[in-house]
Amino acid sequence: MKKIRVLQFPISANNGVKQYAQINWEFIDKSRFSFDFALVRDLPAIKSELLATGAGVEELLASADSQRDRYVEEAAKMLRGKYDAVHLHTSFWKRFLIEEIAMECGIPKVIVHSHSAGVDITDEQTRRKAEATHRTLREQFGPSLATHFCACSQAAADWLFGDRIPKDQIVILKNAINLEKYLFHRSKREYIRKQLGLEDSFVVGCVGRMVSMKNHQFLFEVLAEIKHQIPQVKCLLAGEGPLEHTLRETAQRLHIENDILFLGQRHDIPDLLQAMDCFCFPSLFEGLGIVLIEAQASGLPCVVSPAIPDEAFVTPLAQALPLETGVWAQALCSIAREQPERQNMWEPLTAAGYNIRYQIKEVEKLYEA
Repeated sequence: MKKIRVLQFPISANNGVKQYAQINWEFIDKSRFSFDFALVRDLPAIKSELLATGAGVEELLASADSQRDRYVEEAAKMLRGKYDAVHLHTSFWKRFLIEEIAMECGIPKVIVHSHSAGVDITDEQTRRKAEATHRTLREQFGPSLATHFCACSQAAADWLFGDRIPKDQIVILKNAINLEKYLFHRSKREYIRKQLGLEDSFVVGCVGRMVSMKNHQFLFEVLAEIKHQIPQVKCLLAGEGPLEHTLRETAQRLHIENDILFLGQRHDIPDLLQAMDCFCFPSLFEGLGIVLIEAQASGLPCVVSPAIPDEAFVTPLAQALPLETGVWAQALCSIAREQPERQNMWEPLTAAGYNIRYQIKEVEKLYEA
C-alpha cells in the first residue's frame, strides 16, 4: 500500500510547532504515513535529530521577503508532485505565498493550522506593525488558499481565521502529549530535587521562551512579594530568549537573583515538572499553552493567566487568576501551606483528548480525508 506523504512546514526552531509535528510523527502509523519536515533556516542539529527518527528533511532557505523569486522557485520544486498533504503551521499572517504555491501545485490537502492567538515579537513597535499586517491579511484570507483549516483552540482559530472561515469548517486538533512521560513519580521527584539542591524548598516553576508574551517579569514581582512569607521559595525557569539578560537584571533589582534557577533550553521538562510544587503560567496570550497540559498531567497545582484558552483547563488543578501580584502571591502561599498531594492524571487527560495514543487517530483521519 502506498504511504500518504505529508510535509510539515515550517520548522524554524526547536519550538512548539516542531514539538507538535514531531510527536505526531512518533506515534502515527508509519506503515501508512511518511513525514518530511521543511527547514526554513540552517538548522544542522535539528536536521540530524529528525533524520535519526526516520523522517525526511527538506530545506527551503531562500527568504520570502528579500528573495521572493528564488523562494517561489524552490518552494514549487519542493512541493510539486511529491506530497498528498502539506501541513502549514501558522501563528500570524505575514503573507499567503506558501499557501498559494501549494494550491497551484495541486497538493490534494493544504492544511492551515493556527497555533497562536497573538504576535510573539518583543519590540513593541515591530509587534504593532505585524499585528496591523495580520489583521489586514486576515480579511483577505479565504477558502481558495487551503483545503482544510485547523487550530489548537477556538481562540487560535478566531485569531487566524476571524469570520473568513465558518466555525463548522475548522477542526480543533488537541496538542496531545505522551502521558506516560509526565505522570507523577515520587522517587523521580526526590531524585531531581536532590540533583538541583532543592530538597527543602518550595519550588515554583515556569517553562517558556524568555519573550514578552510569557510575562516572566510579572512572576518575578510575585516571587519578590512572597519571599518574606516563604523564605525557602525557589523558581525553576526552563527556556531561553532575547529577554534573558533583562530578566536577570530584574531579579537582581528585586533581590531574588539567588532564588531563581535559569536553566536554559532543556530537554527534560517531564523531570523538571516532577521537581516543582507549583506551576506558574502568566502569559499575555497563548494559542493553547501545551506546557500547562503537561503540568496538569504531572499532578501539579497550576496558577495561570486569564488569557489561557479554555481548552487548556482540563483538570481542577489549573486556576486562572487576574494578573495582580497580590492575588497570585496569596494563591502561591496557600499552595505552600496546603502542599496538596499529587494525583495520577491519566484518566482526565485522556478523557479530555490529550493522550497522543488516541488523538493521533484524529490526525490520521485529517490526512486521509
